[in-house]
Amino acid sequence: MFSVISPPYRAPSGNPTPGKAGPAGAGPGGARAESRLPNSDTPESHPSRPDLATLTSLRFVAALWVVFFHLQAMQQTFLAPVFELFRPVIANGDLGVDVFFVLSGFIITYTYLDRLGPRFRWRAAGDFVWARFARMWPAFALVVGVLGLWFVYGTEQESVLKWSLQTQAPDLSPWGLAKQLLMAHLWFQPETDGASWFGPGWTVSAEWLAYLAFPLLALLLFRLRRLHPLAALAASVLVLLPTAAWGPGLPFATNDHQPYEWLLRIACCFTAGAFASIAVRNAERMKFNPALAGPGAALTGAAVVGFLATVGKPGPGRLAVFAFPLLIALLSVTRGWLRSALSARWLQYGGHSSYSLYLVHMFFIYLFYWLNRDWAHGAGQLATNLLAAGCLAGIALATHFLFRYVEEPARHRLRALVPRTAA
Repeated sequence: MFSVISPPYRAPSGNPTPGKAGPAGAGPGGARAESRLPNSDTPESHPSRPDLATLTSLRFVAALWVVFFHLQAMQQTFLAPVFELFRPVIANGDLGVDVFFVLSGFIITYTYLDRLGPRFRWRAAGDFVWARFARMWPAFALVVGVLGLWFVYGTEQESVLKWSLQTQAPDLSPWGLAKQLLMAHLWFQPETDGASWFGPGWTVSAEWLAYLAFPLLALLLFRLRRLHPLAALAASVLVLLPTAAWGPGLPFATNDHQPYEWLLRIACCFTAGAFASIAVRNAERMKFNPALAGPGAALTGAAVVGFLATVGKPGPGRLAVFAFPLLIALLSVTRGWLRSALSARWLQYGGHSSYSLYLVHMFFIYLFYWLNRDWAHGAGQLATNLLAAGCLAGIALATHFLFRYVEEPARHRLRALVPRTAA
């Protein structure tokens, strides 16, 4: 998303110094990184170096959470035991988007704060925006094109609204296509449904808006860079209040969702991640023992799962968002067994390709829905299970090919078109 969704660069064997133009980041292609705490005397000269490999794995977990949320369309297949066992967690799978947003704010602040924060420079801001565009646009544009053909085929038989499987019909006009390709399709819409040609595509537009705003936000964050880590963590919780505690079924209850909730969601979560990054940057000021980070992260993650299992419903479950900044901060400096486990190659690849997974999975869910309705439904449970298995395999293969042959090569080629400025 993020991130949505994708962090800035391919991570090398060790973490770079924030603000440098090296190929670092928690993004696709990331590798193991050495987690080090900052020098408390000069935090801006010796910033914390979070372990981006652990955060790359978290991206994969968040992406799978969202995917399983959407895979509830396959509840009547061989996946039924999975949904039965993890129903409360899967039912709150839209919170995976919030994980992406918080993680994006964390990584972008870690990587770019020292470069963009001291003063506004058009060239530096342009480099940042181009880097994010190169990461997000090529794969998204291809998916939009495929979905355009999907709509051309489907709307010969069904209405746009019915074929889109959304509550609002997306705009298929030339202007609608232009908004999709500019990744601005959500900006002037109060609701997320119908904004994108595929349901979760709204998050790409929200994330793109956050990236465009970051060069200005960095000016403020840089002046807060010396915040005590406890104060920074407290700020990360406070900024989440409007999006995590206000709405249907929440402490500050409303009867319905409010217009432009998506804007509040990305602004609050992204900023919360930024403050969490500042907390990690200055962690040594409270003489934090990194050996405690792993157990702390595990307990925080277990608390989130336990809370969702207890609450069950998506409304009150949204309160779990308050734990995300702390979880990400602890994971970024974890060591020992948890770091080793999260550095597993399959988790790393999953994290690297999570943006592609996020983009492609909904198309195969659409495919499953329509084929199951028109073909497999009358052919028995075996046919439905085979169709579901084929769609899952399609998601995996499409993710690999989109990441390997579109997202990464296109990113490198676009980045090469604009020489990078010195940090």
